[in-house]
Amino acid sequence: MKTLSRIYSWVLLALCGLTSAILCIAPPSVSGGGSLALFYVGVVYGVLLAVYFATCGAVRSIPRLLSVVVVSAVAWPVAYLGSFAAAGFIPGGTVPLDMGATPAFPLIVFGGVLGGFVLLIPALLLLRRPSSSRGGALVKAFLGTLLSAIVGGIAWQLGPSLGAAIWSLLPTTPIPQPESYGMSALFFVWQPVMALFIGWATSEGRKPVLMNARRTPSKLGTLAPQPNDGFSRRAFELILLGLVAVSLTRIIPVRIRVAHRERVAENKRQSKPSSVDLPVAEPMNEENALILKDIGNYQPDHALKRVEPVSHEKGFESPLDFDFSTLYTKTGEPVPQWPLAPKQYISVVVQQYPNSAWAQYFAEYPPRRYISPDDPKKHAVITQFDNEVRSNQIDRSPGQTWNPLYYTWPSGDSVITVEYKTSDENLEIVRAYLEKYPSSIR
Repeated sequence: MKTLSRIYSWVLLALCGLTSAILCIAPPSVSGGGSLALFYVGVVYGVLLAVYFATCGAVRSIPRLLSVVVVSAVAWPVAYLGSFAAAGFIPGGTVPLDMGATPAFPLIVFGGVLGGFVLLIPALLLLRRPSSSRGGALVKAFLGTLLSAIVGGIAWQLGPSLGAAIWSLLPTTPIPQPESYGMSALFFVWQPVMALFIGWATSEGRKPVLMNARRTPSKLGTLAPQPNDGFSRRAFELILLGLVAVSLTRIIPVRIRVAHRERVAENKRQSKPSSVDLPVAEPMNEENALILKDIGNYQPDHALKRVEPVSHEKGFESPLDFDFSTLYTKTGEPVPQWPLAPKQYISVVVQQYPNSAWAQYFAEYPPRRYISPDDPKKHAVITQFDNEVRSNQIDRSPGQTWNPLYYTWPSGDSVITVEYKTSDENLEIVRAYLEKYPSSIR
């Protein structure tokens, strides 16, 4: 019975680590922004460790268990922020990419040292038995810090294989970020392994606690729990069921989003016009396509015309189209000569396609603008001047120049896009182009 109880206890500890990994790989949207989200990983891991030690580890002190949660909550930001702060000082700490850099093995090892040091020293001192020595706990914490670094580095290296497999099951975004595979493998390997280490390091002289312990009168005449020789199978099954239920709270929403993405992709494939080898029947010129006169207090720059050839590349098929563009700046402000652009401006692009079907398609699925299927607000249909247009207006705050406001809509065989590279989000230009090109969104 004692052997079976120990097996249940170790299995449950590993499952607590795996449950924490699932919750961290697929986190919920944390209201309050990055400051709160930064503590999410550590809090989740600390809570599940506390759950295990409260149920199986004979640690009944609520202050000690809460302290473990606090320590874990702090350890993750220290490891995460500390390693990135040291990125420029650790040789080979990052791998350069087209758009920045991603952590490499040495940086992850350094983060493992930081996180292991901050987590293990207080955790092992808090969870040790009173009869065990503090010196022994500190020695184990030192060994655990080394283990944390080694396991973290190895897990990160497994990102392209193990991490990619995990990501395929829990893809939290439509497109993985450079660190997505590595972080998935890191959580999946590091958290269970270090949970088992903490369990081993604090197991000296400790017996598993029976969840169905019999109760006997205490000296004060009240019933007190009395541990006996095992951890019941029924208790194990109940806790296991709880861990599965908690994991499903993150697995199910992610899989629902995956199904939604697949439906969006299928709708995109089905709505795409079949023929690309079509001519533009009556090509416009710059003067016909654009409004080359002052609109309100904005003046146009010179117009540009570009011809986009037919593309037969699979997945990126597109017909011949004519693109007409110009920039509008405030009247009186100097306009630099092309290709230099002014610091603040409003751009207008009119794209003429062979027919209205292609215009409808590219207005909904713009080829040069990434639209996440997880967030329809980024390309929502709104009403402006009694016309329906697509815009990111409801996904942003006014004046966000780092996230430019845009309006786009189809009109006959053309798609019109107005984009603001300025905090002055004057709608007079949108009004003028809607009068010239009434929206035909269906």
